[in-house]
Amino acid sequence: MMEAVQDGSHTSPRLWRDPHDRLRIGVENRDTCIVVRVDGEIDYLTADAFRDHVLSHAPAAWRIILDLQDVAFCDSSGLGALVGLWKAVTARHGRLVLSRPSPVCHRILQRTGLDAHIMISPTLRHAFARVAADQAGAGPSPLVPDARQDASDGAEDDHMAGRLGVTRAASGRRR
Repeated sequence: MMEAVQDGSHTSPRLWRDPHDRLRIGVENRDTCIVVRVDGEIDYLTADAFRDHVLSHAPAAWRIILDLQDVAFCDSSGLGALVGLWKAVTARHGRLVLSRPSPVCHRILQRTGLDAHIMISPTLRHAFARVAADQAGAGPSPLVPDARQDASDGAEDDHMAGRLGVTRAASGRRR
């Protein structure tokens, strides 16, 4: 794991890998929240460590953005970890935003109906806007962002991913 280094309004990422290298997590502290980039598999072997690792960073900010773009697999244990995070954060009047869920994550969230309860954002920019609006007391922003606003989000999201030092899962990682 890499130690955090203070850099103005945010700190450098802290990286974590599970012992079997099935899951990699990058955590970055921001002024208003923490951003957690997840790469790999959230399953029965990694779910508890994933949840515990994210919660260990939560006291710094009970506003958490989980970037799930590179999650290759999520089973019921992974879903349980996401629900556990959501419950822990909301119990402390915080906010959990699932940003850019991979098709695998999006499908499981839809099939279980959790997409109606846990805030989901299609881009990191939109996730930051939701957290900022929530912190300012403006309430949550619309579920679907303005397409014109998101025209440049892809490049910004990729830049953020590079800063967090977590790369896309290699193809063929699924079981």
